[in-house]
Amino acid sequence: MKLKNEMLNWLGRRLPACKEVTRLASEAMEHKLSLRQRLTVKLHLMICSLCLRYVRQLEIMREVAHQHTTAMKAGAAKPSSHLSRDARERMKRALQA
Repeated sequence: MKLKNEMLNWLGRRLPACKEVTRLASEAMEHKLSLRQRLTVKLHLMICSLCLRYVRQLEIMREVAHQHTTAMKAGAAKPSSHLSRDARERMKRALQA
């Protein structure tokens, strides 16, 4: 167990910071990363649960947006032109708090 922790610490010191990895993960949704960048992201995600959660959330948001766009094109969903009065009031109270 100690050796495993030491190896993870060693690897963590040699990989880019979370800020760089999250930037790369976001870029990966738009275009293919280089092999080195993909490996860097994968290794970082193996040792960083927070970045892994971020990447999973990006994937979920992308899927939801895709489903919404598909539904809009099929005419199944209509965009809302405005919020209800109740929704506006809840937002005002939340912003004031």
